[in-house]
Amino acid sequence: MAENKQEQQVIDKQYIISGSQVQSILRYLFTRPYGEVVQGIEVLSGLRELDPKIGADFVAKPADGKK
Repeated sequence: MAENKQEQQVIDKQYIISGSQVQSILRYLFTRPYGEVVQGIEVLSGLRELDPKIGADFVAKPADGKK
């Protein structure tokens, strides 16, 4: 029974987003009524900075059809 529940749980996808992308999204959200965007602003403000020793290039690039 416990196995079925674990299988049904949705795994959150992880994304890398640049600081300029976050600022762009926040600028847009601040033009909207607060009640519509408060949850999104909270999510974006809670993002943690990636350790500069790691860098975002560790993520595999999507295949562009070349092999």
